[in-house]
Amino acid sequence: MRKFIVRTLLFLAIMFVTDRIAGAVLGYIASHPRGGQTLKRNYLTDFTHEDVLVFGSSRAHYHYNPRVVTDSLGLSCFNCGEDSNGIILFYSWWEMISRRYHPQLLIYDVYPQYDVVANGNYEFLFRLKRFYDRPGISAVFDDVEPRERWKMMSMMYRYNSSFTELAADFTLPLVAGTKDGFVALEGTVPPERSTGRIRYADMGVQIDTLRLTYIEKLIDDLGPTRIIFVASPIYDGMNPKIFEPVEAISKKYGIPFLDYTNDPKYVRHVEYFKDLNHLNNIGADLFTQDLMRDLHQKYGITKGKIAASETKDKERETEIPK
Repeated sequence: MRKFIVRTLLFLAIMFVTDRIAGAVLGYIASHPRGGQTLKRNYLTDFTHEDVLVFGSSRAHYHYNPRVVTDSLGLSCFNCGEDSNGIILFYSWWEMISRRYHPQLLIYDVYPQYDVVANGNYEFLFRLKRFYDRPGISAVFDDVEPRERWKMMSMMYRYNSSFTELAADFTLPLVAGTKDGFVALEGTVPPERSTGRIRYADMGVQIDTLRLTYIEKLIDDLGPTRIIFVASPIYDGMNPKIFEPVEAISKKYGIPFLDYTNDPKYVRHVEYFKDLNHLNNIGADLFTQDLMRDLHQKYGITKGKIAASETKDKERETEIPK
């Protein structure tokens, strides 16, 4: 029995040391990427300094050209868009970013699949595992899946869902990345791929209250930063009722919500879309220009000044140096 206990303790000690060594190696790899999404995530969590940040799923990633934002507002801009992710991840990014600085403007592209509709939130934790020890991040894990706290005791576990990507970004990145985070898609969608029906036409979905809670948490934690919610164009259009929960929150806090999903300028115009979900480079430039124009004309966001929110912080106004 004594020999068994000794062997068990020795085995556990070896496993512990192996886990810590492997975790340290993987941590080094994650901290020294040559490119790819790993480099982008490291930049947005630890080094962003731009005046305007863009949050949201792949539709944010491909739809907002920071160069157009800079030309229109005279402000630096970084696109933080992350494919297949929504408010759970982006609130966490904000937790890390806002401890360093507050940008002047946050543009959040709302997409129902990741920000409104209930379809599971666990997958959003994958990008956050290696940041678990950062202030505020463990609380997100507790809200989404409390049992993860025990798994996070393993340093290897924190990297097991991203090892291939980390290794590639450390050695030979498949994606070089861009300085402003934006990726322009080229090509056009074949019109025969159109479904002919707007998204969420039947509204047979369940609303995710946790996601809505995190949208409000993001708003509450903005500090001096102003936020704009946007629903960017989609090829077949979208049932506007799907945005009602976010619109209600926007109205509650006096935050603009701009919905372009059914804009006839874009709906079923093949020349502006790479596929049914995403604008191509031509559409992205045009849409970003339209958004900047509307922000100027409707909300007083100009090259000289970003006006404060009318309800939450009416006294706040940020002057932009000429």
